[in-house]
Amino acid sequence: MTTSDAARLDDYRFQMGHDAGNLALALDNLTDAMTALNQHLVYYRLEGGQRRTAPPDLVPLLAVLADAKRLVQESLLRLKGKET
Repeated sequence: MTTSDAARLDDYRFQMGHDAGNLALALDNLTDAMTALNQHLVYYRLEGGQRRTAPPDLVPLLAVLADAKRLVQESLLRLKGKET
């Protein structure tokens, strides 16, 4: 973990509590990974122009990341609901 990530994690834990802070940083990291892959899709070209769908090798990876992000979001919302 980088120093920057450690500082963000400390901030999230302070603001949300230990478990919710961990989930918040995981959610940020998943979002960053998905953004990086989607930027790759923008620049990915086929020999006659731009591809309209994700490259076949990235489709399963994007699906796994989207599922993981959904689970983290669901868990974070449940933790927030228990605090109130």
